[in-house]
Amino acid sequence: MATLAKVMRRADHAVDLLSPLYGHIDTVKLALARRLTKLKFDLGGRAWSCELYTGRNHDGVDLTFIGNEEVLLSADSLSGEGGQLEASRVGVFARAATELIVQNADNYDVVHAHGWAAGAVVARLRAELPNLPTVFTVYDASEQGRFDAADADWLGLGDQAIDEAGVTVLKAGLVTADQVTALSPNYAHRLQRPDGDHPLSAVFREIGSKLTGVRHGIDPAFWNPATDGHLPARFDPFDMDGKDKCKAELQHDLTLPVRSDVPLFGAIGHVDDEGMALLAKIGPDFLRNDVQLVVQLEGDGELVAIYEELWDQWPDRIQIKTGGDEAFQHALIGASDFIVVPGSEAPSDNIQMLAQRYGALPIVHREGGLADEVVDCEASLKTGSGLLYDEPTTRSLLAAMQRAAAAFANNKAFREVQSRVMRLDHSWERTTRLYERAYRDAIAAHQS
Repeated sequence: MATLAKVMRRADHAVDLLSPLYGHIDTVKLALARRLTKLKFDLGGRAWSCELYTGRNHDGVDLTFIGNEEVLLSADSLSGEGGQLEASRVGVFARAATELIVQNADNYDVVHAHGWAAGAVVARLRAELPNLPTVFTVYDASEQGRFDAADADWLGLGDQAIDEAGVTVLKAGLVTADQVTALSPNYAHRLQRPDGDHPLSAVFREIGSKLTGVRHGIDPAFWNPATDGHLPARFDPFDMDGKDKCKAELQHDLTLPVRSDVPLFGAIGHVDDEGMALLAKIGPDFLRNDVQLVVQLEGDGELVAIYEELWDQWPDRIQIKTGGDEAFQHALIGASDFIVVPGSEAPSDNIQMLAQRYGALPIVHREGGLADEVVDCEASLKTGSGLLYDEPTTRSLLAAMQRAAAAFANNKAFREVQSRVMRLDHSWERTTRLYERAYRDAIAAHQS
């Protein structure tokens, strides 16, 4: 969202970024000033008061953070599950954000809300400022913001958010926004498929053409192998020697055999990702090949233990790094020949684009939300930008990874495809144009 705000500002739009003030946000580092006047309102049968912190970043984006010591400062994010505390966090932010927008309504042409929790803001705005155009971006439709019906008063989203299961914040945003976007055309299509099994499939189909897929780009200032300070060596599509050095350095640091002739597969995910569990299941069969696999796994639990068992058996072919170390993620993508992204219907991290940017071929599910950016490589490697597997099964994923290992053995052709995918355009220019069209459509909906 911060990158989108930056690119929209560079496209000459005035942008005000509004966010909850979580406990980890450093107001001093961001040079934020606390306003003397507080936002005051009633919610859940009691009075609330929220502080406002404002500033402007070096990209010219105006920043506003809404703080409340009781419910927001104690959170790291807004969670879509839980009881009254979580509902009050969402409700307080949505109520405060709506109040702030109402007070400054003349300053806004359109409100662009991001993520399931912002659906509460969209729904409240529809009730209080029905003529203000809204665009709602869905990152991952599995994050719905479901709460018990008893918590409805905290959220105040109206009857459209309530069903037999309780209150669903995402649904409220979907049915009240003028335009809805998802982070991939393929993902948007899957959400509306007649045979879809998503709990809100009927709602996504109901909004029809209001839903479009708009892929986000990657920030070349932050993800650029020619300038990346996290890499031990730099490289670009025309000089790939630095990538070989990155690979050798990572192998050395992780005590893997330092070999340029073995394909290095990287995988990045969370212990809750079904795809990471799928990858672990094929481990015993895959690691019998002459390959190396490095897994960065965030979270704790049984899946970590399963990967550690694989390491016990094949310590010269697999290594596991736990945690979400960003520097390591850069190093892993920079060193890898392939990045495996199993599962991942929601393309929220753009791992497939980052992989291509760093000359690592992504391996993704053909019908997942990441497949929009991947053309399946044919045997000669003259065409294609990654590898697709057809079914979310161990057999299909294993076949794709074995196909990747075979492609790596074709040294000259593989180097050429690495260089080719690094030159793909993953800029934000097209994204900007598509969002501008969504804004125009949202505005037009109130002029007809």
